Amino acid sequence: MSTLTITKYTMPAASLGRENPLPDLKSVADAHAKIEIDETTVSREESQYMGWGRVNTILPYTIQDGYNRSRRSRAFKAFVLENEYLRATFLPQLGGRLWSLFDKEKERELLHVNPVFQPCNLALRNAWISGGVEWNVGMIGHTPFTVDDMACQQLALGDGTPVLRMFQYERVRHLFYRIDTFLPDGARELYVRVRIDNASKEDTAVYWWSNMAVNEGEDVRVVVPAEKAFRYGYGGKLAKVPVPYMTAEADKLKGEAARLARENGGTLDWDITRTTTLPQSMDFFFDVSRDARPFIAAPGKDGYGMCQTSTGELRGRKLFVWGMGTGGRHWQEFLSRKGSAYIELQAGLARTQLEHLPMKGGETISWLESYGAVQADAAAVQGKDYHAAVMSVADALEAVRPARVLEQLHAQVKAELDGQNGPVLHTGAGFARAEKKLLGDAFDTAGLSLDAMVPGAKELPWMTLAEKGVLPCPEPEQEPVSYQTGAAWKSALERSIREGGSDHWYGHYQLGVMYAAKGEDAKAKEAFLRSLDHVRSPWALRCLAVLEERAGNASLAADLLYEATEKKPIRPLAVETLEMLSKTEQYERMYALMNTLPDAVRGTGRVKTFEILALLRTGRYDEAQELLMSRIVLTDVREGDVLLTDLWFELMARRERGSADPEAIAWAHEHLKPPKHLDFRMT
Repeated sequence: MSTLTITKYTMPAASLGRENPLPDLKSVADAHAKIEIDETTVSREESQYMGWGRVNTILPYTIQDGYNRSRRSRAFKAFVLENEYLRATFLPQLGGRLWSLFDKEKERELLHVNPVFQPCNLALRNAWISGGVEWNVGMIGHTPFTVDDMACQQLALGDGTPVLRMFQYERVRHLFYRIDTFLPDGARELYVRVRIDNASKEDTAVYWWSNMAVNEGEDVRVVVPAEKAFRYGYGGKLAKVPVPYMTAEADKLKGEAARLARENGGTLDWDITRTTTLPQSMDFFFDVSRDARPFIAAPGKDGYGMCQTSTGELRGRKLFVWGMGTGGRHWQEFLSRKGSAYIELQAGLARTQLEHLPMKGGETISWLESYGAVQADAAAVQGKDYHAAVMSVADALEAVRPARVLEQLHAQVKAELDGQNGPVLHTGAGFARAEKKLLGDAFDTAGLSLDAMVPGAKELPWMTLAEKGVLPCPEPEQEPVSYQTGAAWKSALERSIREGGSDHWYGHYQLGVMYAAKGEDAKAKEAFLRSLDHVRSPWALRCLAVLEERAGNASLAADLLYEATEKKPIRPLAVETLEMLSKTEQYERMYALMNTLPDAVRGTGRVKTFEILALLRTGRYDEAQELLMSRIVLTDVREGDVLLTDLWFELMARRERGSADPEAIAWAHEHLKPPKHLDFRMT
């Protein structure tokens, strides 16, 4: 019998900490947001939407960078769908992530289950965790809700099968998205129906990728019905390559790979479907043809493994590997613990993750996915004939999950679930309630009940502005907790300021953020200056500094940030101030500021890196080396961030060559190898 139960899932967990109060005015972006395209292999038609619809900020969301790496046992709320064959565990406090999919008959886990909760700097809002299946919506990158609460309800299909609905409102694209998941009696696969609704009458952009983590292994082979893939390796162009073999030139390789390539006549062929052979982090976006059933699978040596398929709307399929280099291996451990390794299989609306697709005002997109095991012929799956491997998996999949059945079930669940709401199981953010209060009938909730979306401290000021035309004014030392950037909110706040209700430091500050987010820097500067005329708050000082830096006034920006940090010596302000002092080469001033910071701020990894830099640039090499080699942990190191290795190479160049000029740095890179704990290089 199919059941839905509420329980707890306990694991060692780092603290997520407090959110960053500083608005994102510095163009935080995903590593895939700006990639050069090889036009010799990628056609204009294929690249039509690559780069289209990009955003320059993750506002109105705040940045989640307050986490640590001190893990304690924590019990997360969990929803478990279970029948006689499968047990699926969802964590509503972590974006509704499918954390585990367990095959009860084989007693085997189908996903990579991270043994810990450890945020790292890989998502649009910074904090991201690996493992399970993540639902990515809205903008290129990991979802804004990856460690946020989802609104949840319990529904039922016509035959009584319990349905877990998880939903949220995405504020940048103005999209509602819902995930209706169920596990019928006798089913050997979990079904996930996704529906996305444009809540506005205005056209927008849409993005979706379901991101599955499965265990990495030498015997695991990735099987997708594609003959070519768009490949991206960090530091290179997006190019189209054949599947399964990718050819690399010897002069573009290093070490053992280069030697093997030279022995092979100048090239080396990698089987990209066998991930433990790949030397560095890479993305492969498979070019699945329209006449093929879309699926992606990861069978092992016995032909058994996880397989995801969907109705035709979800066409894209992707493989991501960390690669076998030192940095990739380090990242695997940094996200989890030693011995924990995974690869990502993904399914998306577009061919690649460089694309947003157009979505009309009021439009709805819907599809059905299924997740479960496939048992293919082991010899075919592991053999040299990749076409035979694909056909073996495709035949095994069709035998247990026929494509026509998936299409029929999709039509059924749309008819049975789309007009249905049910008891609230878990509550999520209430910003949709504030939007509804402000916009009324112009805001379409797509038939969803907003009872599970509860306004709290973040939403209440905006509810007040929508209801009473006044934005409440907090004390200037109080950290801002939320922002709005929509055109309707800007109009409402402008009107409130004109009429006097919000003519205070906070009203002008929030209006300045709205202008700056849209690139209206002149209006933003005027608003921040008016805010400072009311009260010289650290928040307006910082935002004004961002604008001055954009305008080329780096020294003035440094002075404004220094003043802001003196008023409020918190980590985010300290980091930005130290960064600006570094850009303006004020190294003694950097060191002086650090001596005034609270111990809790000065002791963080990011602040320590600036201390090392200041010591390096002022000739205090012994102190710099001692601090750098003290097992420094850069908690918020970002994908592609090589700051720690750069500092080490500079230190070695100065010590060994007496200089940090380009020639000395190049020498250090060629002759020296950094300690593993400092190496997060993706190439």
